[in-house]
Amino acid sequence: MAEETKVPETATSAKKNPSYQNVDNIYADEKFYKDVYLCGKTAVITSDYEYFFREASLLVDRYTCGNINSENVPQAVRMCCCELAENLFSENKSLTENSGIQSESVGGWSRNYTSKSEILTNFRSEQKRIIYRWLADTVLLYRGVE
Repeated sequence: MAEETKVPETATSAKKNPSYQNVDNIYADEKFYKDVYLCGKTAVITSDYEYFFREASLLVDRYTCGNINSENVPQAVRMCCCELAENLFSENKSLTENSGIQSESVGGWSRNYTSKSEILTNFRSEQKRIIYRWLADTVLLYRGVE
């Protein structure tokens, strides 16, 4: 007779909000980005809007542990998502177009390169800064006990 396998309980946030890490939770879109977030500035994101907003939303979900009510998304979350999407777009562009050259010199010829892991580390630090900039004054980053 086969033993019944007991599945361990997952993160408590997944129990609080079953939509945690749900790819359908996209907190901002191209219209919000252009009409509200940019305030007349030139758009950084020029293509693949849905992809970058989905990735930014997943990142927000990761930091907030599913504390966002997808039926009533706060403005700070939407703005955070837009800034993160710009960061992710820039990261993607930097990794695909950058040859890794950090600096060059002509006299005596010299070149310094930046590794992809260093580029990623810089972008990850910036992403954390963005999340805390927009969400630190909310209860959304709270990971304590209820």
